[in-house]
Amino acid sequence: MKSIMLNAFSSGKKTALLLMAVIMTLTSATAKVADSTIDDENATVSCLKMEEGQVYFNVKFENADGGRFDVLVNDVNGDNLYRATFTGKNFSKVFRAPVENGKLVIIIRDSNNKTSHKFELATESKMVQQIYVKRM
Repeated sequence: MKSIMLNAFSSGKKTALLLMAVIMTLTSATAKVADSTIDDENATVSCLKMEEGQVYFNVKFENADGGRFDVLVNDVNGDNLYRATFTGKNFSKVFRAPVENGKLVIIIRDSNNKTSHKFELATESKMVQQIYVKRM
């Protein structure tokens, strides 16, 4: 079987049509965060951005006595992804995690007064593809 190539369009029109098709195709990954900043008394978690399959979030904790506290990040199954102990009065640190985790649970535990602050960060990846045909 022999293939036949039709030369109905000039190369300029072909390039413009191809460029329009590429522009009309959109692929995106977005964070599904109802409110990008959540406050809980003296603790705050903010979703900063999603980039290259990673979600970046900021954890702030106003620790009045400057004592020890733990920051834990767990996945949806409760498996620990990160755990560290910090000291200081004004804590602020940016964390990142793969978007593929879906949901993260961030826990800040104050060792001195046995309080904890719990936050949930949910991400959702979407692939949106739209193709339009336009009459010229």
